[in-house]
Amino acid sequence: MLSQIMPWLPVAFSLVTIIFAIVMVRRERAARQALEMKFSAIEVVLKNARQQQESFSKQFNELRAGTMGMSQKMADMAQQLEDLSDRQGEMAMQDPEGKLYSRASKMVELGADVNELMQECDLPKAEAELLLRLQQKMTPPRRR
Repeated sequence: MLSQIMPWLPVAFSLVTIIFAIVMVRRERAARQALEMKFSAIEVVLKNARQQQESFSKQFNELRAGTMGMSQKMADMAQQLEDLSDRQGEMAMQDPEGKLYSRASKMVELGADVNELMQECDLPKAEAELLLRLQQKMTPPRRR
């Protein structure tokens, strides 16, 4: 019986090897397909990530440009404010009587009379009366 099996043994071994090889090739193909699907999914995710990164980069550059523009505008406005402050100081120095009339006007708002205006602000009586009448027409007198 062993003599009858011996000639068939290499054929059986070859068939088992071929079946094993076919099974392994199918598994390898299935594994390769699974890897290719995963690789495709990773490529899609990577593409989306790159697009999102480009979008964020554009938004960042726009924000940076806007910030730089606003910074420049603020610097310009600060310079204008400083210039206006300087001009205002120069005007105040050039018009000392303006201060006097501003003070007299404020005194009238607070309820000063003609005599107080004449004494405190060195105004002539006519100017003090005129200022008092003008101020009274513009704003009603305050009650004490």
